Amino acid sequence: MQQHAAKRRRAGTLVGDHSIAAADEGPVPLLVRVLGGNPVTSLTVLACLNAADARYLRQLHPAVAGTVAGVPWCDTDTPVIDLIRWRAGLPAAVGARLVPSVGGGWLTSEPAVAALGGLTRLDLRECEYVTDDVLLRLPTSLRALNVRCCRNLTPAASFVHLAALASLDCSNTRVACERTDGLPPSLRELDIRGAYVLLPGPHDFDVRAVAHLHPLAHLRQLRVLHADSGFDTSTLASLPPSLVELHAARSRYEGGGKGLTPAASFAHLTALRVLDVAQTAIGNSSLATLPPSLVCLGVRSCSGLTPAAVLPHLPALRILDVSETGIGDALVASLPASLLELRLIDCPDVTSGASLDHLHALRVLDCMDTKLAPAALAGCRARGCAAPAVRQLRGHSPPVVTLAVLGDGRLASGDYGVEVQLLDVEAEGEATGGFRAGGELHALAVMRDGRYLAAGTASWEDDEDTWEGNDGVEVWDVACVPPEHRATINCHSGVKAVAALADGRLAAGCDDGRVRVVDVDAGAVVTTLRGHMGGVTALAVLPDDMLASGSTDGSARVWDVGARACVATLAGHTSGVSCLAVLPDGRLASGARGDNGVRLWDVGARTCVGVLAGGVKALAALPDGRLATVFSDDTLGLWDTRPAAAAGASRAVGAVPVVVWGRLWGQNAGLLLLPDGRLASGCSVARDGAVYLLDLPPPAVCE
Repeated sequence: MQQHAAKRRRAGTLVGDHSIAAADEGPVPLLVRVLGGNPVTSLTVLACLNAADARYLRQLHPAVAGTVAGVPWCDTDTPVIDLIRWRAGLPAAVGARLVPSVGGGWLTSEPAVAALGGLTRLDLRECEYVTDDVLLRLPTSLRALNVRCCRNLTPAASFVHLAALASLDCSNTRVACERTDGLPPSLRELDIRGAYVLLPGPHDFDVRAVAHLHPLAHLRQLRVLHADSGFDTSTLASLPPSLVELHAARSRYEGGGKGLTPAASFAHLTALRVLDVAQTAIGNSSLATLPPSLVCLGVRSCSGLTPAAVLPHLPALRILDVSETGIGDALVASLPASLLELRLIDCPDVTSGASLDHLHALRVLDCMDTKLAPAALAGCRARGCAAPAVRQLRGHSPPVVTLAVLGDGRLASGDYGVEVQLLDVEAEGEATGGFRAGGELHALAVMRDGRYLAAGTASWEDDEDTWEGNDGVEVWDVACVPPEHRATINCHSGVKAVAALADGRLAAGCDDGRVRVVDVDAGAVVTTLRGHMGGVTALAVLPDDMLASGSTDGSARVWDVGARACVATLAGHTSGVSCLAVLPDGRLASGARGDNGVRLWDVGARTCVGVLAGGVKALAALPDGRLATVFSDDTLGLWDTRPAAAAGASRAVGAVPVVVWGRLWGQNAGLLLLPDGRLASGCSVARDGAVYLLDLPPPAVCE
């Protein structure tokens, strides 16, 4: 039930009076209506819903309300605003997430404590009313608890009475920063990232680091551990041999016993399958201790690895990231034939003499900034490996944040400062012109047959009067040499997105949540579209000339610009929408960095017809129906959206698999389809701005 609920959650919906109070209820969904009294389909339908649908279910029929009361809802995505009334409406529920904004001591009241009875999963993240005393009142039935960023928990907090607790997230709290005997021995999964830092409480503003975490020797059932800078070699030695996953990136050795040392050993972790120790000081001798059970290994930016490093016998290894290390040809020769994904980004000591011929199973290879021979890469591709051909166009100093294709095929690239460069892609990225904008650049859009380029800017200062006119839109004639400035339109708010409308006007998405329509000839804002509760971060023009906007409020809106009206609100993301893309068949893709990533919308039906897991930075729709993505970890994904379209569901059809075909280097922003079929992405390389040009794998890769 929990998995289905997570796939079907709707953001912004809060549990209230015996149900869930939504800001915009809308019509009763068709899927919910189907449930009405049909015993044959009710069980299947309920498995596709979450607690946010309970309001509609209870309105159908008294018998349905009784059925709802008996469903063991385990929805930890829809925040509960009133725990007591929530329990009255869903008495059989076994999972809940409480809102952090209620405050006060209401959770310590007897009715509230009683309402928690029977819960097995509870999410209290960022709830400042959670104290050591509140922990002692939690039900012993709990198996999973999240108290991440609960700042009023102290180092004395104890979970020992929760004898059934198997999963605990106490990251970014004081818990475990001085002692670990408050952690119950029943734990199988533990997250203590940031626990070594004392976060400031309401009257404590001195953030200070504690020496290091004490060993976890008493957690003999532990299977998964997430840690960071407070994790050290002695803690590693105390872990049980039953551990399956260890995520301890950034546990860098700084002397004094903190962090993982170059001699850290993993030999005792004989069941270990996943190990992430990126950005640590582990050395060649540490690699020699890796257990043969390992399936996934991440040692990115490990400073202790040298050209002499080799891997031991790792017959189960499938995924390896050794990017930004000093490894050389010896490690490449030691790679197991079982390897499926290999990241070799920025490994300057890997030479053209390195051979990949023994890696017959390899399917993904990232080798930017290495000296691998072209013949070696060609051989990988011939065996079915996705090894993207990548070119870099350099020239910017700050990172490149926005891109646009001009009418003559040139590429306009804008960096985080004020520079816009015009690049001839076919001529090895030769600069053919450029200009300096009047404010910090955030977005570019091409207008009027590609001759005019609009730039969205924002002031560096909070005071909009500091540089009057910098919060707005600049229009440049880029057919001239050098480009000529034609107009500046002040939007009185930072512009983070721009889009050219069919009638020649320009839409500007602003920090204040408004979409402003600009008449460039008149040099003025002629229409303001209001509705978003957060800044507008993305714009896209739909085939029927409607305008779509994405916002930090987690929603996308569809506007009839001529009528100055919002015709649809597409809600479902649990974090801000970062990007939009329009597919060839007119469907809209919206991406967010912080939740389950991409949602695919049938705009006319106002319904989500596909979900792609994983937070994303950028989207690009391809002519063949695929959707290219840059995920939050800079990996490149391709999603064939056609199965989602064929499903024709009235609600989200569920998670759709994605093919990972590469990884970018540096801080990446933007994804743009070029006329020659390649993709362009802005980035930073060694603190300099650059543009990646990427060859796409053929469609067969996604089938």
